[in-house]
Amino acid sequence: MTTTRKLATVVHGVAKTKEGSAHIVGFGNLRVVITNDDGSWFAQALEIDYAAQGKSMEDVKKRFEHGLAVTIDEHLKIYGSIKMLLQPAPPEVWVELLEHAKLAKRFSQISIHVHQALPFEGIDYFEPEAA
Repeated sequence: MTTTRKLATVVHGVAKTKEGSAHIVGFGNLRVVITNDDGSWFAQALEIDYAAQGKSMEDVKKRFEHGLAVTIDEHLKIYGSIKMLLQPAPPEVWVELLEHAKLAKRFSQISIHVHQALPFEGIDYFEPEAA
């Protein structure tokens, strides 16, 4: 059996607007490991070293998506690009993924950053089995 490996991708473009410019940022096949430790939920991206914490699985997903959009917006304001954000997660996070690989799902999303961050709609979450 042959399997096609879906690689994470990122696109960053700039469009001219009346106000100046708008940044279009797209992540494809971003993978996120979600863990639950004594009622505290944690979501860690793999292809980028970004994480969020929440009170429930739904809460941690919302916080991850909103926080990543805001983080991208801040990188664009401070650095003019997302290059500094594109660092992989630490090795121990990747080990966690390998232990729970059967939970894999694929999502993609695009956000536009003009004056404020927009929420993400598609991220690949790896959820704990007991959730």
